Amino acid sequence: MLTSPDLSTLAAIAATSLILWAGYRLTKTKRRRPPGPAPRVLVGNLYDFPTGGYEWLAYEKMARQTGSDVVYLNALGMSVLVLNSFEAARGLLDKKGVLYSSRPRLVMVNELMGWGWNLVLMAYGKAYTVYRRVVQQHFQPSVVQELYHPVMSREVAALLRRSLTQPDGLLKHIKLMTGAIIMMVTYGHQVTSEDDEYVALAEAVREAEEEQPGATLVDILPILKHVPAWFPGAHYKRKALLARKLSERMRYAPFEMVKRRLASGAAVQPSMVSRILQRDPAGEEMDLEQLAVDCGGVVYSAGADTTAVALMNFALAMMLYPDVQTRAQKELDDIVGRDRLPTFEDRPRLPYVSRVVKESLRWRAVSCLGVPHCTLDDDVYRGAHIPKGTTVLANIAAMQHDPSVYADPYAFDPDRFLPSAAKPSGEPDPARAAFGFGRRICPGRFFAEDSVWLAVASLLHAFVLADPTGLRDVSRVHWKSGLVNSPLPFPLAVAPRFAGVHELVGAVNAP
Repeated sequence: MLTSPDLSTLAAIAATSLILWAGYRLTKTKRRRPPGPAPRVLVGNLYDFPTGGYEWLAYEKMARQTGSDVVYLNALGMSVLVLNSFEAARGLLDKKGVLYSSRPRLVMVNELMGWGWNLVLMAYGKAYTVYRRVVQQHFQPSVVQELYHPVMSREVAALLRRSLTQPDGLLKHIKLMTGAIIMMVTYGHQVTSEDDEYVALAEAVREAEEEQPGATLVDILPILKHVPAWFPGAHYKRKALLARKLSERMRYAPFEMVKRRLASGAAVQPSMVSRILQRDPAGEEMDLEQLAVDCGGVVYSAGADTTAVALMNFALAMMLYPDVQTRAQKELDDIVGRDRLPTFEDRPRLPYVSRVVKESLRWRAVSCLGVPHCTLDDDVYRGAHIPKGTTVLANIAAMQHDPSVYADPYAFDPDRFLPSAAKPSGEPDPARAAFGFGRRICPGRFFAEDSVWLAVASLLHAFVLADPTGLRDVSRVHWKSGLVNSPLPFPLAVAPRFAGVHELVGAVNAP
């Protein structure tokens, strides 16, 4: 039994510990955080997180209201930092890439939907390093040029033929083309119609996973992941179960197809997955089959959608800015003529067309908020403390419409990249932000830029894109929220640009 002196000693120790703990907490809470909306009692900034779509615009508005390009929010223990300028993104995500190279805990996407295998969403670590190296090896510029340019040329020609026979379906044809390119380079599978089982499967997966990663309620309150799927209000759990099944099929179905072809001894179209499976396993840090399954899955799931959205935004811009379209077509007539289609060899001699591609990537961001980063330790930026585990969002849309960087940022002006008296180097190439930052920059960026360029040059050469309503009003078009921000369907008229287009396009061998 404790005596009175013992109790007094314990009380003194407890009191001292409590004072020290309180002082420590007070010191931590007094650390200056980056600017942001004033927090509410208990819930912090819970009600300041944007909902209902167009989150990138809401964060940009917060930046204007706070007078800072860096905005900080905290709710229920979750810290979020939004970078609304390229300067801030470069200062943190590029220059401090080691510290900002991971991903936050993505409960909905990784844990419930089962996407933890995905290189894009994977936390930084050994598995990420191996997967990244393998994917990057297969999408180096030299590999893209040697192995993938012929595939792009064939599928772009198929896009033109489909657009001639079904001119009201260009947006649908674009999605089919990008899916066909990805399926061929990843699995060696030739896609000939939108009924292809693998293209349909990828589309079903995209429809099941539309939210911005880290933006759902279960990401803010992870305990909700344990709620039974049958419980009222647990619709997110039921949706996640469906998405998990679809993602498993998406990864394994085309992989098993390649594996069967290799085992049968039949002629196999070379592809990323077949090359991984045929590697020497000696010295490999992971099982080759698992590498092939996961690396194939990430390219298959991410590659087609982003390219398709970039081309849809381009088509919309040509409808709204016919003078730009006409000027690009004149350059194509002068350089390419009307007896053949553009090729990659023409690219250096088509500078205006190349600027149209650049401006298409800048005018509407394919991924407005990118994929969230996460701090691996505490950091200080501009004298403000950023806690370890903070989710960091790069507001790419805000960067590409920054009026201090781009004059009249919401106008589509390919000449903004030309040197001027005010800006001797021209306005910045949007690729510096469009493909991500630091150690998480997109490994397929060279592949994406090349496929977009050839499709843009070929569509401009063969067709006139116009608004059938004659209104030319961009406010009538809306974009989905999510990891990829695709425009909702809009009216589009497509017509051959000159009399010889049918013969020109028909002269290219069909797949």
